[in-house]
Amino acid sequence: MAAGTLARKIWIGLTITVAFLAATIFLVSLPASRFTDPAGREYAAAVARLVVGLIAIFAIRKLNWDSTALSSPSLWAWLIVVPVAVYSLIVYPLLFTGTLALNLSQPSLAGGIALNGFAAGALEELVFRGLILSLLLGAHSDVQRLSSPWRAILISSVLFSVPHALNLFAGHAEARVLAQLVWSFLLGIVFACLRIAGRSIWPVAVLHGAMNAFVHVNRLGIEIQPSLLCAAALAIAPIPLCIYGAILLRKQQHEAVS
Repeated sequence: MAAGTLARKIWIGLTITVAFLAATIFLVSLPASRFTDPAGREYAAAVARLVVGLIAIFAIRKLNWDSTALSSPSLWAWLIVVPVAVYSLIVYPLLFTGTLALNLSQPSLAGGIALNGFAAGALEELVFRGLILSLLLGAHSDVQRLSSPWRAILISSVLFSVPHALNLFAGHAEARVLAQLVWSFLLGIVFACLRIAGRSIWPVAVLHGAMNAFVHVNRLGIEIQPSLLCAAALAIAPIPLCIYGAILLRKQQHEAVS
């Protein structure tokens, strides 16, 4: 599919976002809610997300907006996600719960939450960095030919962030939701930089999934009601990672023109 105007791309990206939300509600949340056992709900939701993920992979292959999206990752693509993983798996658990410990008192439930969290993060990468970012970058076979990918990165990050506002209807505290809107936007930038610099979606999908799995089990059984100070810290926590992502992107562009 040829790249269209920016406005058309944004509308398509918005449509994909709405379709993703609809799939999450009608194909994941509602079917999983029929299970009375909490662990069963988590495993059912994880399986449903796997099915939606396969649909997303099919769409990425079929549309072929970016031929590198599903390519086999290089060692470099795996290595560049390691600093982000180390930082995130330390900073976010500490900000949420004050500890790096995992709540494994109910192993079946913890396993379901970890699996569902991993599936949710990986699916979001397939949708927002695999489909939407590829669309916004344009139908180029070589991402390095782009003079600047920042417009695509910022727009895709906004589309990734805004749906998190729906957590207000799930009863989350306003300060937490506002912070989540900011940190998801900033993390969207980080994930997009890693996706472009690494030329593959897979390491970023594994990273996002692992972050979700660890943090969700870390805060299992804990009611998160952050203070304004803690919410602000959560919101700005990804800024060092954004700087890291920007450096990676700049390095790649310099290599492309040299």
